[in-house]
Amino acid sequence: MKDIYAVLDIGSASLKLLVGEVVSANINVLYSETRVSQGVKKGKIVDEALVANEIDRLVKKASVAIGTTIKSIALTIPSLYAHIYQSEGVTQVESRYQNVENSDILRALKLSKRFELEQDEEIISVIPTAYLLDSKRVLELPVNQKADSLTVESLVITTKKKLLYSYIRVIESIGLEVIDVQINVYACAKEAFDEVYIQEGAILIDIGYKQSTISFFEGGYLRYIAQAPVGGYHLTKHIATKWGIPMEKAEVYKVKYGTCDRYVSDEDIIHITQEPDGDVIYTQKDLTNELIEAVEEMMEIIKTKIDVINDGRGYETVIVGGGGELPDIAKVASHILESSVRTYRPDTLGARHMIYVSCLGMMYYLNERARLNNDVHSSITLPDISHTMSIRFKGLTKNRTVNENKKKGKLSYALESFFNEED
Repeated sequence: MKDIYAVLDIGSASLKLLVGEVVSANINVLYSETRVSQGVKKGKIVDEALVANEIDRLVKKASVAIGTTIKSIALTIPSLYAHIYQSEGVTQVESRYQNVENSDILRALKLSKRFELEQDEEIISVIPTAYLLDSKRVLELPVNQKADSLTVESLVITTKKKLLYSYIRVIESIGLEVIDVQINVYACAKEAFDEVYIQEGAILIDIGYKQSTISFFEGGYLRYIAQAPVGGYHLTKHIATKWGIPMEKAEVYKVKYGTCDRYVSDEDIIHITQEPDGDVIYTQKDLTNELIEAVEEMMEIIKTKIDVINDGRGYETVIVGGGGELPDIAKVASHILESSVRTYRPDTLGARHMIYVSCLGMMYYLNERARLNNDVHSSITLPDISHTMSIRFKGLTKNRTVNENKKKGKLSYALESFFNEED
């Protein structure tokens, strides 16, 4: 059976759905679509019924287009409330021949979650970053290698329970299963960075609608996440304010004529405002100047977040996200951030827009998980749907109290199979 996954990114500005199959190190996109998001503000679902309806329509349209039924969805969720931890789990190799097996790794990963969390915090992923076979440290999956003991170093990612549960609840309300969840920045990194950058150090700037997320990767870990209250919306607002025009018109001008390169912009008139003293004419060059000024302001704010981790070394810095779809934005960013910056645009046929970076990265993440956990099944299956998420998450968080369980409804009992700890 082919590994076909459906990945959904629910953003404040747009919904992104990508259906594809992982073939070796490439993704064959079967379907992709973006539509305006409704019912989500600043990464939070504020109208579950509205969001569910939009997702249902999107998934049904995709099912018709590819000629089968999508039964399950992998989610990328906002990084807004994510926390990150480094941990490790140690176990004895159980094979009589001392060959490391997947079950040994999964057992060590389960043990690596045994630390105290905040009451409103929930683990969404425990990701192996390195392995110690007795005293030998390796980075690759050590299946069938010999060892008496196995230590798995792991990255543990958590988020707010309320945020996570609302996303899962919306998906399940329309009859779909959630097979996996990951935060946007980690999914983006799986697509935008080679493994060497994640090991040696790299910075990811995910420019969203009204928020940008700054993350730092090193040694295989996601080590730092910060939020900046600026995004593509603020670039549009800058134009609308300076020119005294509606946001809708400013957005059209930004998308159609926008660039941060003064050398390619010209004196073509793109807008005329009638004033009592005469017409005010705005050209593409004027638009470019306004956008450069707005991007400089944005990057100054982002720089305050990067300065926290600045140790004088030059890190690979990459811009992703729909808010970064502005030609030559990296030139301005490089000047303000005083480092080399590039934008990342996927070259995958059918998903060649920056808004799909997290969906593509999630595909690779799912493919990696499948190597470790053989129960990661495709999104398109005929009659049976595996409970992959419940198998993978089971045992990764604290037990809940009896009083907490009494307050929960149908959804929460399903979540128990995702998160409860086995003794």
